[in-house]
Amino acid sequence: MTDLAKDADFRRRMQEGVAALTKDTWFHSIELRDGRLIPGVVSVEALRARINRFPIPRELSGKRVLDVGAATGWNSFELERRGAQVVAVDCVDLPEFRRACELLGSQVEYRTLDVDELTPESLGRFDYVLFFGVLYHLRHPLLGLERICALTQEAAFVESFVTDGDSCSLEFYESDELGGQLDNWCGPTTKCLEALCRSAGFARVQLEYSEQNRAGLSCHRRWEPCSAATTAGPWLCSVVNNRTLEPRFRPPKDEYMCLYLRSEEPLDRSQIRIEVDGYGVPVLMLTSDGSSGWQANAKLPPGLDAGPHEVRIRTANSGFSQSFCITVGDVVEQPQATAQEGAGPAPIWVAAENTLDRSNVFRGYKAEYLSCRFLSDEAGLQTGDVVLELDGRMQPILVLANLGNGEWQINAVLPGGWSQGRHEVRVRTMRGRFSEPAEIFYEPANAGLIQHAN
Repeated sequence: MTDLAKDADFRRRMQEGVAALTKDTWFHSIELRDGRLIPGVVSVEALRARINRFPIPRELSGKRVLDVGAATGWNSFELERRGAQVVAVDCVDLPEFRRACELLGSQVEYRTLDVDELTPESLGRFDYVLFFGVLYHLRHPLLGLERICALTQEAAFVESFVTDGDSCSLEFYESDELGGQLDNWCGPTTKCLEALCRSAGFARVQLEYSEQNRAGLSCHRRWEPCSAATTAGPWLCSVVNNRTLEPRFRPPKDEYMCLYLRSEEPLDRSQIRIEVDGYGVPVLMLTSDGSSGWQANAKLPPGLDAGPHEVRIRTANSGFSQSFCITVGDVVEQPQATAQEGAGPAPIWVAAENTLDRSNVFRGYKAEYLSCRFLSDEAGLQTGDVVLELDGRMQPILVLANLGNGEWQINAVLPGGWSQGRHEVRVRTMRGRFSEPAEIFYEPANAGLIQHAN
């Protein structure tokens, strides 16, 4: 593998290209409708050969396409020719792009924006996104790919300089080490480029080619179709924020989804397919409780609007689970149930226990939560439909989980300053009476921790 940051010939060729652009040479060659050619640094043949290596549909009527780093605009004009409504962006306003638009009679919308400025709010969302020759110019490549993912509804096509090699690594260039250019910031290996795209939120990443220090990837937002489900899907109990244990997320915080599920079949991380509103989400970690209980962790996908979103899960060969609703951003609080009892049946206790050791004894540890499992005939319960009382006082509920077969679970944070000894817990649903009390005990482990100074 050649170290291009130290390769004199690579630096010379890079600088020759830069010099040509300073002399009014266009970057992309452009074919005019009358057959004339405006020559550029990159030939039409090379441009056509590159775009044809990606599975971009030949017919794009009714589709919206974004071309990031459009340069002279050959790719933008080609996708417009295929019928797409195209938005082209670059970090500087290039007169050659505008001149090419004029000569071709193009309707491509042209915007001057940095990658950091690309948001669904400023541009909308696109069926397909081209991201050719941009990544290694970014100081924050993973953040840039997350922004691209947030804009993409079907697939993004990523082309980049790669270093290359067998490792999953990225070189960082502090100044002009790569080709004598001040904006060449990084050089990933092909494996690293694939990993970056998955980490950015794309469900499936397909390597199209890797050669001569360039690589091309097709990055899909959705999982492959399940042709025939051979087993039932897992049972999705709940989805919570890894930090707060609530089903609420607050971008741009770096929060992760914890999915709790049940499956009698053995599960493998490579076979798990999580969806949020139909967008696929890569699984980062899958753990088992030793029986039928599982936990899958995943990053919240980028670009979700504020409000409710539906999460579901399947395996590569199963149907989908039922959906679980999470919320993103600040939302209007729903009315909560009151302590006044209804006339319906009371829930039946399964257990009231400590989430750390599943006993009914609490020690005052930071990671302790009260978990209450009960049976109820009511269907479709939401968090606001359940009341939890501790010694006659209502306690806020973090999350309600549907465990299946009429069994439900609520988790709650215990209050500070509660007294040592025995306590009573009761639960009820919106329409029902309170359950019989369940016993829990508070025996603080650090009762003697605070000492008086002499």
